[in-house]
Amino acid sequence: MTLKTLIISLSIVAIGNACSIAPYRTDTEFPRKQDEPKIKTAKSDQLVVLISKPGDTLQNLAQKHLGDKNKDWLIADFNNIDKVVPGIEIIIPLHEYNSIGISNKGIQSVPILCYHRFGDNHGKMSVPTALFRKQMKFLHDNNYRVISLKDAIGFFNGKTSIPKRSVVITIDDGYRSNYSEAFPIFKEFNFPATIFLYSDFLGARDALTSKQIKTMYNSGLIDFQPHSKTHPNLAIRKENESINAYLDRLDDEINTPKRRIQNIIDTEIFSFAYPFGDTNDIVINKLKSKNFAIAATVQPGSNTAYSSQYMLRRTMIFGDHTEEEFIAALEVSEKHNLQRDNK
Repeated sequence: MTLKTLIISLSIVAIGNACSIAPYRTDTEFPRKQDEPKIKTAKSDQLVVLISKPGDTLQNLAQKHLGDKNKDWLIADFNNIDKVVPGIEIIIPLHEYNSIGISNKGIQSVPILCYHRFGDNHGKMSVPTALFRKQMKFLHDNNYRVISLKDAIGFFNGKTSIPKRSVVITIDDGYRSNYSEAFPIFKEFNFPATIFLYSDFLGARDALTSKQIKTMYNSGLIDFQPHSKTHPNLAIRKENESINAYLDRLDDEINTPKRRIQNIIDTEIFSFAYPFGDTNDIVINKLKSKNFAIAATVQPGSNTAYSSQYMLRRTMIFGDHTEEEFIAALEVSEKHNLQRDNK
């Protein structure tokens, strides 16, 4: 049995035990006896069980019992509901109950989408503004939950749970159209995103300005992280480059964009996007030594709590992607087969 299989098995048992403490119940699945009274509120150190009243919402219940209205998703996911109606039984978990997204149906996975620029007539790497808005509307209308890259770190560490159907949006390089075309759409849908900048591009005619970066960051929706200094393939040593020269160059490619970003905005640097999505053990060890928590490739696919934190997959979204191709990139669960893994 592999370590992954063992963890999955133990997690399913643990989740089952947790549910047995206060099982989720609906009157449809488990009919209530006519003379059985409805409890108003019951509480343990793990759960709160209550009957919803008029005026109750996911957000105000989360604020009252969890101290944070933004944890409304935790109540929604635990009860498999998208809104509160009066008179239903609501179970509120008071602690993390499934930080690695394991169930008997599969493993939660998080797609990280990777864009570059927006607007028409810029080739395949540019997503037309109308198409980008259509994609964001699809996420909104189909109950995907766009979370920030930073909020996903705890899940990738196996320490914190995140909403079901979570999606992360990233953008590489720092083109000005990120501000003029994409930013208004992010504000419209209240979606967060991370923009990975390579610092030598800043100041170019088509690049974001410092003022635009500050405006986007101050909105609370957009974060900025390093994408190298000059955008080289960091995994490749130059011809006749000594190992020491290579290591010094890596330091410059990692440290310079970090300093440049922090000179513009007061943000925490926690992640790195590899130019061309390529890396090696030397680059990864450099990032670890500099306290980067995660790093991202452009290998397509989704990420589970078991994914390498320094080899996170991102699916590139191109301007000629069909709706079917976009939907295929939204892989929010991965089936597991314990019998297959045991062979």
